[in-house]
Amino acid sequence: MITSDAVIAPESPADAYHAYRNAGSAVFMAGAQGLKYKKDHYDLTVDLSKAGLNYIMDLGDEVAIGAMTTMAELKSSPVVSSLAGGAICRCIGEAPDRAVKQHGTMGGLVAVKERFSVLLPVLLSLRVDVVLQDKGRMNLKDYLSCPPMREMITQVVIARETVYTAYMAYRSLPTDEPYLTGAVAMLETSWRIVVGGRPGLAAIAETASAELTEKGMAVRENVAHLASEELDFANFGTCSEQERRQLTVEMVRTLIKAAWKGYSRQLQNAIKK
Repeated sequence: MITSDAVIAPESPADAYHAYRNAGSAVFMAGAQGLKYKKDHYDLTVDLSKAGLNYIMDLGDEVAIGAMTTMAELKSSPVVSSLAGGAICRCIGEAPDRAVKQHGTMGGLVAVKERFSVLLPVLLSLRVDVVLQDKGRMNLKDYLSCPPMREMITQVVIARETVYTAYMAYRSLPTDEPYLTGAVAMLETSWRIVVGGRPGLAAIAETASAELTEKGMAVRENVAHLASEELDFANFGTCSEQERRQLTVEMVRTLIKAAWKGYSRQLQNAIKK
């Protein structure tokens, strides 16, 4: 567990970030759940629980989620369940860590950029921005590739659009951390393929996504191989680089079919209504 000389709980994001930036060393207490495993010492802990960052707002063409909104709150939200065929809520429900499901926050889990996250591939398959205090709005893909810049996420914004995301996580046991994750989204005019736990951070397979967008389901097998070839993989834990590449072919092939079926089902339901 981390320790600090002082703990404060500011009542606004601006005050919280000001205190964080002006301390010699500081850490946010923001629900990422990783702090309980660390033994670092800081001058200051900034508790964000009173900073007004717990909310889910339906803005019509997008959904704004406060950084301190918990996974439990997201999972039970009808607004969030209406996005991407319910993929966000489903992947939260399947998380093996009960503490993360109950107390983990959207901002905290995005900020730690966990390589084996199941949530990040799902979010990366959608049009998602993060809002940073004093720095503005940034596309999630760009944010994930940035080095640490002492930033503070205040909001995650998800575009409301016609899209269905299928996702998958390979685990040795149901309670284990995944050793490969992925998501495939079918949108109105394009596809997006994401692979995580390579063991690198989740990344979009751009070439494979473009090929599937241009040529459609007929090239599904070729696209699955493209995804396994264009991204970097490595040996890590009990899974080798070659095994990860082979599993990626299987995973992407399966997810493309699942996303297509889910998207078709959504359209049929919309017509019936």
